[in-house]
Amino acid sequence: MIVESNVPLQPYNSFGIVARARTLVRVRGTADVHAVLAHAQLRDEPKFVLGGGSNIVLTGDAKAAVLKVEIAGRRV
Repeated sequence: MIVESNVPLQPYNSFGIVARARTLVRVRGTADVHAVLAHAQLRDEPKFVLGGGSNIVLTGDAKAAVLKVEIAGRRV
């Protein structure tokens, strides 16, 4: 699990809307999901699941923790 702070979300939405994630977690497998749910600071925080970003319109910065799904060859 890779946790980053203050990450721009322009590359992750097809319209290139300017927005930032206060917390972005790169999820690369089921173990990462379990780690997020067990993480002391992340477990109780609201979460926003972001896949490829083609069906998303951002209206501002993400206040919830953004879980960026990066599991190759899988569709969710």
